[in-house]
Amino acid sequence: MLEKHNHQVELHRVTTEDGYLLTMSRIPPKARGPPLLLLSGFFGSSVDFTVQGPNRSLAFLAHSCGFDVWMGNNRGTTFSKRHRSLSVDSKRFWRFSFHELGLYDLAAMVDYVLGVTGSDRVQFVGLSQAAATFLALSSLRPEYNEKFAGVHLVAPVAFLHHTTSALRVLTSFLDLFREISHNLKGYELLGRGFDGSPMDAVAIAVKSGLIPVEIVLKGVWTLFGYHDSIERSLVPEIMQYTPAGASIFQVIHFMQIFKAKRFQQYDFGAVKNLQWYNCSIPPEYPLDRVTAPVHVYHSSFDNLNQPGDVEELIRRLPNVVQKYQVQEWNHLDFFYGSEAHVLYKVILSTIKKS
Repeated sequence: MLEKHNHQVELHRVTTEDGYLLTMSRIPPKARGPPLLLLSGFFGSSVDFTVQGPNRSLAFLAHSCGFDVWMGNNRGTTFSKRHRSLSVDSKRFWRFSFHELGLYDLAAMVDYVLGVTGSDRVQFVGLSQAAATFLALSSLRPEYNEKFAGVHLVAPVAFLHHTTSALRVLTSFLDLFREISHNLKGYELLGRGFDGSPMDAVAIAVKSGLIPVEIVLKGVWTLFGYHDSIERSLVPEIMQYTPAGASIFQVIHFMQIFKAKRFQQYDFGAVKNLQWYNCSIPPEYPLDRVTAPVHVYHSSFDNLNQPGDVEELIRRLPNVVQKYQVQEWNHLDFFYGSEAHVLYKVILSTIKKS
């Protein structure tokens, strides 16, 4: 998409402390500009920041504002499915949740960007799950707070017990979900980039019209709330790369948070928790240690990310400098909605003023 619209693009390989090889995309500025790191949410990738094209996608808009734009891809997604020693077919490769995406992936991305640009701090925009990864990193490795000039959490997922999304029904089958996955030895969800990928086949069927776009949108509305804001012509483009894959342990971790009504670390069970945490119940993330300046953008209509959960997050964070609410958006409107660029311009304007 970047090359199609005559933008220079660089690909960078970043290695995490635990050996995962991540791919980052960069749009270098025409003149030296402040680094801006963009990270998408669950099942997302760097494509989310370019898919709507110029004047509408966050990456294009940020570049036009003079930022040095970097887009991350978490482990397990289409563009980051390699490790120094682990096979992608092994359980060990997929043994991660958003916890590891924060402590290792986001940490490596931030350090790499600062190293290449020579900057002291980076601006960060995180969509959905990226909020949880940031909170895991900044609360458990608080020295990283100093590396963020500003943090902009869009539709932030952390606390989940107020959610009204149909996805909450799945939490009733948490143990069954975990058992089936273990028995089938299937730890990757909705992955791409291998022969016979079901999601690749679905994307082809949508593009060809075999699966009507309206069917896709009705599925989205069932899960995230009705709001007809995604342009029909964009749906095949989105589905060509999204979902980009994830680990089953990410799903399990979010299910645990919903049921526990706490923003807590992964629950391994009482025995393993004692070995890992020295207590039978997993500890909450110490959000009082998140001292970086945080801006929160949300919608009261987002049934996955309800106001009660957003307000609890804001109460727990010591340095929230802005809360910005939009009306009548569901969760995916922040990614692909026809008016998403309006919010992106607000975010970029806020960053430039800071």
